Amino acid sequence: MKNTLKALSLLLVCTLLAVAADTTAPSVDITKFKDGGCCQKADKKGEKCAHPCCVKASKDGKVCEKCNPVEKAEPAKK
Repeated sequence: MKNTLKALSLLLVCTLLAVAADTTAPSVDITKFKDGGCCQKADKKGEKCAHPCCVKASKDGKVCEKCNPVEKAEPAKK
């Protein structure tokens, strides 16, 4: 009986840890994808972009700045 309870407890703990690890992965802000860019095309297919620069940025929870450059505001004209 004790062994069964230990096994069930261990199974419960492992399941909870697996769920927690899956939900803590950083998510990428898809609103920052460049229109028509590689990341946006892959996202529309339900995939992740396979470019090495995009994969590295995704691991950090960011969007690749090379493929999805941030648009800079133009300086004010005098």
